[in-house]
Amino acid sequence: MSNLPNFDELVGRDVPRDERERLRHAHELLIEAGPPPELSPELENVPWPEEALGPVFGRRKHRARRPVLLAAALATAVVAGFVLGQVTTNSSATAIDPVQTVHLRGTALASAASGSLELGQADRAGNWPMVLQVKGLPKLRNGGYYDLYLTKNGVPLVSCGTVNSSGETVVRMSVAYDFDFFDKDGWVVVRKSPSNNFATSDIVLRVV
Repeated sequence: MSNLPNFDELVGRDVPRDERERLRHAHELLIEAGPPPELSPELENVPWPEEALGPVFGRRKHRARRPVLLAAALATAVVAGFVLGQVTTNSSATAIDPVQTVHLRGTALASAASGSLELGQADRAGNWPMVLQVKGLPKLRNGGYYDLYLTKNGVPLVSCGTVNSSGETVVRMSVAYDFDFFDKDGWVVVRKSPSNNFATSDIVLRVV
């Protein structure tokens, strides 16, 4: 294990004592565990761009293939891939593959409003992804908001998610209800505000 970097080469002496002891312990555990398995020739010859290794690894370019540094570089690549995956997922947060689209129109309380609800395929756990798109609903003040409901016998029964409307708004939601228990096409959007004590009586959108 003599080819491993010395602890003092990796951690400067300006690091606080408690932190140095914690890092020293981790360093000793790495040495005890030994190097990872040998890489295949294909991976062994993969070029490592200077900018990808960062300033610390860049200063020790001649040691880039040492087991500890190589393992750290691989870990960094894995983390970077995970972060990029998260960003990609978030950038398409409202995109689903719909199996049904329900169209909504405004009631007398919001005659200029309209909307649509895309229903996706349920996952193995029984969660149904949905995308609600609304437009023409006035922005509510004093803590008011809109709520998507499923109805039973025409009465809003369970909430599927809330939204604050500002122009055209698209929101992704998910529910775990058994749709067979509710009215067929029993989707409504209700207006909740202090003026109606946040009741479910003010239906502003319903299925066409």
